[in-house]
Amino acid sequence: MKIKTLLILAITLSTITFVACDDDLTSLGSSIQPGGDDIFVGSDTLNLTAVTRSFNDSVYARTVYGLLGEYTDPVFGKIKSDYLCEFYCAENSAFADPNKMGITIDSVRLNTEFTYFTGDTVSPMGLSVYEVTKSLKAFFFTSIDPENYCDMQKLLGQSIFSIQDVPDTVISSTRIRTISTNLNLELGKRFYEKWKTDSTTFKNSNALKEFFKGVYVTTNFGSGSIINVDYTEFDIHYTYQIKNAANTADSAVAGIFRLPVTPEVIQMNHVKNSPPADMNILDNKLEKPINNEWPTKTYMSTPAGLYTEVTIPLDAIVNAAVAGAGKDAVINAANFKILGNTEKEAESGLSRPSDVLFINKDSLPNFFFNRKLHDAQTSFVTTRSSTNNSYDFGNLASVINHYAKYYKEKGVSPLPDLKYLIIPVSATYTQTTNSSGYTVNVITDLYNQMFPTSAILRTEPKDMKMSIIYSKY
Repeated sequence: MKIKTLLILAITLSTITFVACDDDLTSLGSSIQPGGDDIFVGSDTLNLTAVTRSFNDSVYARTVYGLLGEYTDPVFGKIKSDYLCEFYCAENSAFADPNKMGITIDSVRLNTEFTYFTGDTVSPMGLSVYEVTKSLKAFFFTSIDPENYCDMQKLLGQSIFSIQDVPDTVISSTRIRTISTNLNLELGKRFYEKWKTDSTTFKNSNALKEFFKGVYVTTNFGSGSIINVDYTEFDIHYTYQIKNAANTADSAVAGIFRLPVTPEVIQMNHVKNSPPADMNILDNKLEKPINNEWPTKTYMSTPAGLYTEVTIPLDAIVNAAVAGAGKDAVINAANFKILGNTEKEAESGLSRPSDVLFINKDSLPNFFFNRKLHDAQTSFVTTRSSTNNSYDFGNLASVINHYAKYYKEKGVSPLPDLKYLIIPVSATYTQTTNSSGYTVNVITDLYNQMFPTSAILRTEPKDMKMSIIYSKY
């Protein structure tokens, strides 16, 4: 038995290597049966299908990054995003007024710092800041309606900017731009008066929220670009007096009362997509296209936009193995990759998603909310190959065998199709040392991708092939 096992593993591994090198994903077309050893290894190729689905602008997106602006892509249409945020209050934050002589509010500013953006640098855009009047809930879905939390008559301030004119600072070769929006001076006075009468308001972030619940940052005109806001802070610039020695005049000193946005407080993006009607996005309630006419290309876009759903014919795959090797056939390999439509993608101004999550449709609910990670059975993370513009999902035999066994044990016949989703994600990696002593990158967090990206995938029948290898011994 050990000899048979080693032999079949050797044959399977060599055949898998051959499949991995076959960019056309054509059938292997032959079976192998070593004489007198009762081992059978066969192969086949089956077609998969795919459609484009929509998130309907609603994905779980807890983040410390604000997405701000409006951009119209020639392929994917308009994307508009803005954000709501609370502010972090350090313990017992205070104004400097050592001699209780009063202070002068010089300016109140909201600073939005960013490094990355999508779009052009010359289009003028208008930024508006409103006060949040209802406590933010830890909901974190991009379909949130800001008007449910804001008084849209409470405009705190406005500014006009174009990216090329935003002041910048270069730190370690990174260009950091900062949009500084002047807010109403009365807001600064309101903060100071509250601090004088009840300093416990600024004891911590929870206490602050009872007094000032946050801001809604949006754009009121312009559609040239979207910026990824790395850091948002609320600054009250003021002047206070200090007494000098002897009889010299008092001196004026500048101070800043600062409240930043940090991971400890709530920040959420509100996203609205307007994709073109001719993208043939399948209604999320439909299982397959009308008249069974599967699209020749599907789409992915972020943030909160489109994803691709792949149908894996589980029953057909298992039956192909049984037909070739008998009822005790084992599927050793089920290789699948999907190619990008490079020519069509070049028409878009958006970059390609680097990492995608390949996940069973039934496993998606609460996946991001519960901060789950891929398990290499119901979910996988794959990185795009820039060499041939593809996402290679590798050997999915464990998926096929797992669900074939699961449904057979439940007495389900025929075996149902598997619905797997391809969703762009942002992955956080950390380096660690494996058991062999090598340094490897390990994913520690997965999030829905919030920065604008897009992909057009080739889903013609010739491009949607799964090559399987099965055996019996």
